[in-house]
Amino acid sequence: MAKKFRPNIKQVLLLILLITTLSWNLFNIIATQKTIKKIKNELQKINASIINVKKKQEEVSREIEKWNDPQMIEEVARKELGFVRPGETTYVFSESVQPATETEVTKRKSSIREGIGN
Repeated sequence: MAKKFRPNIKQVLLLILLITTLSWNLFNIIATQKTIKKIKNELQKINASIINVKKKQEEVSREIEKWNDPQMIEEVARKELGFVRPGETTYVFSESVQPATETEVTKRKSSIREGIGN
């Protein structure tokens, strides 16, 4: 007759310790994988942000180059600030002035002719 295997207390405790250690390691591996995935997502967001900042930086660099052009500076100074060169004459028209009607023009012409004839 064959003897039945009956583990002693040391073997049972060793088996429990082994299972606990393996479970703990598995838990740590899973937690680490989650952390790695989270960090990778953050890294992707940061890389996308870096790309956007570089695009904006390139736009600003192009704008700075544009403002280094003397013609551009002169154009803006003339249009937005009303600057003129020495010796130039500028005319400023009010937006509230309405164009003359035909009757007003004929009245003016007739009054000019009357003034010349005198």
